[in-house]
Amino acid sequence: MKRFWQTGVVLALLVPLILSGCSADNAPSSAEARRTLCQTLNSLREATSGLSQIDANTSVSQLRDMRERVGRWVEAARLANTVLQLQQITEMVNAFDSFSRAVDTLNPDVRVGAATAGLQASSAQILTAFNQAYRVAQCSQ
Repeated sequence: MKRFWQTGVVLALLVPLILSGCSADNAPSSAEARRTLCQTLNSLREATSGLSQIDANTSVSQLRDMRERVGRWVEAARLANTVLQLQQITEMVNAFDSFSRAVDTLNPDVRVGAATAGLQASSAQILTAFNQAYRVAQCSQ
């Protein structure tokens, strides 16, 4: 149910932005795009909270759940960034993609173990890129 609600929120935020961008006459204003992006980034902040807590005892299934939650909001931020075109959002998406590929290489039936350092470094890149994007987008906390 919670996942359904989160998906509904993403769609509610993004559908008007995407639909209004269908023609140049109806393109969303920079202020509307920034507001939508900031709402998405605020939700992403909550989703990324677990990334800084990855350790050797984190199960790969927990990591994949984390990736799924974060991934929904990263994709929403990417879509919301179509108007503003902030490079920092692109960098955050790229950092997330790198993290996601690293998670894909792990055996789903084990704990993170020896892969901890690499995953922590990769998740730190996501968090750094997120913070830079948040600052550049001029979102208030």
